[in-house]
Amino acid sequence: MAAQRRASAKKRSTAASPLTPEQTTAWVRTYGRHSRIYAWGFFALVLSMIFGLIWWEMGEVNDDVLYSFSFAAAVTFLLAGWSRKQTTQSWAGVVEELFMKQVRASRDGNQSDDITYSPRARIRTRGGKAMTLRLTESLYGYFAPGDVVFKISGLDWPEKAEPDREERVCLACGNLYAHGAGTCPRCRAPEPDHETLLRLVK
Repeated sequence: MAAQRRASAKKRSTAASPLTPEQTTAWVRTYGRHSRIYAWGFFALVLSMIFGLIWWEMGEVNDDVLYSFSFAAAVTFLLAGWSRKQTTQSWAGVVEELFMKQVRASRDGNQSDDITYSPRARIRTRGGKAMTLRLTESLYGYFAPGDVVFKISGLDWPEKAEPDREERVCLACGNLYAHGAGTCPRCRAPEPDHETLLRLVK
């Protein structure tokens, strides 16, 4: 029993360890490849649903169906390409400003619109490009103006170049978790080696 407990404890300890530099590089490449597969797979699924809906509405496959589907496919392809471009770029920059963007949501009938506020960060990249990023509420409190931040191609969220807190950003889901935890408690993505990430973004 004692041997089994030691083996179980060792297994949990190993599973919770942050990635090595080699593992980090392999994980970033694998994650990026899988995200491309999932994104284009979803694109194909959406196109299939659009085609089926148009066919069901028209009752047959004719020139009108093909023209409508071609237009929908072109628009969907452009939107998918733009979305992928936003996540497949590596960059480094400085947080210039944090602000709350007012978002208005229309309601049915004579009811007044709902107004909510969404956290944003304005970033100035090394190349001089200004961009605005959507943040979670926790990341809104994590970043500060003047922070040097970076994002890795294929991953969705930025991180500080020089972490100044005992927390890390999950680059897959944007959750904050304790440094050294080994995995994100929300999505179970591994904790990568920070120095390796900095080398990958250069």
